[in-house]
Amino acid sequence: MARVISVINYKGGVGKTTLTLELGVCLASEFAKKVLIVDLDPQCSLSLSTIDEHYWAERVERAGSIKNVLESFYHEGPELDPAWIIPNALNRAWDSMEGTSPGLDLLPSHLELPEYDMRLVSRKPRYIDSMEEFYLQRYLILREAISAVRRSYDFILFDCPPNIYMIARNAIIASDYYLVPTIPDFISCYGIPFILQHIQNMLTEMHEKNVRTGARFLGIVRNRVRRGGAHLVREHEEQSKKLRDTYGDKLLESMVMDRIGVAELLGTRKNIITEKKEVNPDMRGDFLELTREVLGRLEE
Repeated sequence: MARVISVINYKGGVGKTTLTLELGVCLASEFAKKVLIVDLDPQCSLSLSTIDEHYWAERVERAGSIKNVLESFYHEGPELDPAWIIPNALNRAWDSMEGTSPGLDLLPSHLELPEYDMRLVSRKPRYIDSMEEFYLQRYLILREAISAVRRSYDFILFDCPPNIYMIARNAIIASDYYLVPTIPDFISCYGIPFILQHIQNMLTEMHEKNVRTGARFLGIVRNRVRRGGAHLVREHEEQSKKLRDTYGDKLLESMVMDRIGVAELLGTRKNIITEKKEVNPDMRGDFLELTREVLGRLEE
């Protein structure tokens, strides 16, 4: 049965997509796990960082995407057709092409997701009798949909949009755990208390409605961390200390440094584990160490 993890933060540009993709790659390539990465952001960055752009544009219209999951809620109820999932997705450019990371599958995103975020505010499906029932069921779409595939994977990773609207709320309610990536600077860290409180309020509300959900805070991951010589630059050092003082061991020890090539890595859809000659070994080491720590926390 898959363990489901959401990667979420209000702030854009803090590394949610990078973390989701490389955590998935490491789990699949280094630890032989079967992983499904799910792109919930209408910017589609995870999808375009995993498969060829032209292939993505053609396939989401022909075969399906996360949009179809949300659409199914307005027909006979949430479902996830396995045909909507792209198997062995990393660096694929057509259906018959083998991906470079066996065991890493993708449920791609769609540019029309904001329309469904708005639709879920007030548009009730015909098969649901009351608005009260609709207000509950609209938060359970992803949880119901992934139930059909959870036994096929070891991990399901949600790359959440930079908000906590309907789709992001669905992800948290469907998850066992959530990770919060951040750059250790004032602006990026400022919203962390708010998103943690909003998630806790939402889970409390679900419990009051007799919905069993227990997403646990797995921790804060520092990304794009900069060094000055042997030490972190002053602001990153100070913010790291504040995070440690506030959240204790919820701040992961491992972190992803701000290295040349990380951004390019997403654009070229490289497998950081198997393409060792083409990828900075320090970059690979960052993600491997992070993956090991995440797995260790899951076993605690």
